[in-house]
Amino acid sequence: MPVCPACAGTRVRTGPASGATGRQITACRDCGVHYWADHEAAERQEAIATQAELTAEGYSDWVDIKREQAGPEAWRDAIAWIRNALPADAGHGGPPVIYDVGAGDGHFLSLARDEGGFAVTGNEIAKGAVELAKERYDVDLDLGVLEDLGHVEDVDAATLWCVLAHVPDGDQLLREVRTMLRPGGVLFLQTPHWTAADGAALGVKNLTRGRVSKVPDRRIAQHHWILHTRRSITAQLNRLGFVDVVAEPKLRYTLTSRAYFASMNPPAWTIGPASWLLDKAVASRLAPRIVLDVRARKG
Repeated sequence: MPVCPACAGTRVRTGPASGATGRQITACRDCGVHYWADHEAAERQEAIATQAELTAEGYSDWVDIKREQAGPEAWRDAIAWIRNALPADAGHGGPPVIYDVGAGDGHFLSLARDEGGFAVTGNEIAKGAVELAKERYDVDLDLGVLEDLGHVEDVDAATLWCVLAHVPDGDQLLREVRTMLRPGGVLFLQTPHWTAADGAALGVKNLTRGRVSKVPDRRIAQHHWILHTRRSITAQLNRLGFVDVVAEPKLRYTLTSRAYFASMNPPAWTIGPASWLLDKAVASRLAPRIVLDVRARKG
């Protein structure tokens, strides 16, 4: 019997296949999470392998299409929360340690070190990202997946910036994160959010039996196989031994509008006008809140 990857419930239902990609989306009627029914498909495994093989130059190109304001503003908020949430004796006489899972080019960690006073480290699966973090920000990262690195109660805080939706087994990753946290340690993560706009787009896909599916195909794809609700991520973290969970939808678009629309492969002439409209919507705060900021503590 299929089981929800978030709340572990069994009231899940799978919709029609996309006419364009063949992907099916499964929804949990208990917690509201939506996910790719076969997220271990060859299509997604190939995308993960390609990411792991990125060179420093290739990874730099990826970083360069991100929205500048989506990073530092959110990072500073997370750093401030971590500082206030940690127990007074965090760090055991030295600076508290932040471990960033899937740390990218190390920019967040450099901010936590230089402005927040933290000791910092993290990991990446791409050798090119590890090299880039050292080159750009003098940040040392572990190379490899968390389960192979052997961290046990040696960090005070863990951060995951849009990582949970990339890994094949979210439960396994979160258990590893809980293991690496010291008693009283805290977790901050950002993950894609299932919005009302997503629900409307999925409704159109279902009504047309998969013929109109461009938005669902973009939102649940190789890069993000699962989109959480506040209820689903809270249920998953509580189930795995985290407490004091708070999840907040945020208006935060990490890609530039042009890159976001180009990824949907629309007619070329539509990208400019669509990007302009999305930029206006984001600036006016009317766009859907497509990510969740989640705070929790090791129980």
